[in-house]
Amino acid sequence: MSAPVAGRLQTALDDFFADGAPGAVAVTVSGGGDSTALLLAALDWGRAQGVVVRAVTVDHGLRAASADEARRVAALCASHDCPHETLTLDDFEPGPDLQARARAARYDALKAWGRRNEMGVILLGHTADDVAETLLMRLRRGAGIDGLARMAGRFGAGPAFGRPFLGLGRATLRRHLAECGVAPIEDPSNDDAAFERVRVRQAIAALDLDAGALARTAGFLDDARHSLARRAADLAAGIVTEDRGDLLFDRPALLDLIENEREQARRLLLAALRWIGGDGYPPRTGEIDRLLAALPDGGVRTLGGCVLWPVAEGRLRVAREAAATAPPVPVGEVWDGRWCLDGPVGPGLAIGALGPDVAATPWRESGLPRRSLLASPAIRDPDGALVAAPLAGLSAGWRATPRRAFTATLISR
Repeated sequence: MSAPVAGRLQTALDDFFADGAPGAVAVTVSGGGDSTALLLAALDWGRAQGVVVRAVTVDHGLRAASADEARRVAALCASHDCPHETLTLDDFEPGPDLQARARAARYDALKAWGRRNEMGVILLGHTADDVAETLLMRLRRGAGIDGLARMAGRFGAGPAFGRPFLGLGRATLRRHLAECGVAPIEDPSNDDAAFERVRVRQAIAALDLDAGALARTAGFLDDARHSLARRAADLAAGIVTEDRGDLLFDRPALLDLIENEREQARRLLLAALRWIGGDGYPPRTGEIDRLLAALPDGGVRTLGGCVLWPVAEGRLRVAREAAATAPPVPVGEVWDGRWCLDGPVGPGLAIGALGPDVAATPWRESGLPRRSLLASPAIRDPDGALVAAPLAGLSAGWRATPRRAFTATLISR
């Protein structure tokens, strides 16, 4: 391996772990060129840093050759004294949205494996070419700045996923492999035009587009995204107040943003809906735009599992929609994507929505609207009897708090 190529890969890993490396690092390896190059570079880096590097392969079972490919990865790892494990998704079925569903299943399996094995980070072999392809795919869908911005270099927690090679092209990683004398596994699906990413990749080649330049554009958009997010956080500090799980907007200030800084109004409302309604798929751009158009007229609006309505003192309240809350979970787990409850734990206790049991509480003394309290967290015993509803004035020693502050969601995406 030539010094310049080796140096670029090692520098990328050094930069990724600039804040300190965890005790154990995993690399997701399919056997393809990008992930195999990442594995070899990570092993060199790990030996130099004294960090344990492990490899993991996910076999979706969608192709007859996938099991053999996983064995080939295992053999490569064994030849480099790298621990390796294959995760087989026996219950994964082909069908619509195959790549998206496979990706979601893969991440779920990897995260569970990472937790079991106490991995600090799981590395993925995405490159600048992936950034370019993703930019064009999202551009086709009319994505905004956040959607067009470069994919995150690090995301998730417990363990985190990392992409240390977003600044490197696929060709650089292939040179790495060639100079190491390693032939990657060629996945035939990478040439199957039935998949959107393959069609975009082929279009980039046919139009002689510079994937590196496209990736740099995505990087500039990420800088813009970050700047807009900081501006949104500053605005939120002045016009948004948390109220026991609800959000109160200064309505005149929000309407002014809708008129004069529509992007910031859109950003704040989307963040509010995600903070209250969960981190699943956010409302579509058209839905948010229709909400922005309707808010000046007043009235009750629903979107993204939330309900919005004007209240006294010129404010707009955003609360959880009771019908959209999550099912009960055992005490000790986060409920409805955001609520953490502390109190006198007992056997069989569960957290769920207060719902009609609000009638059994002194809710009028809480100062919260009944509409908000219907969706607030409540503790019940194994027979379903209400034990506590801390936000509705029936604390019984329990306390309910959102797992993170609203403003943190504006700048930590």
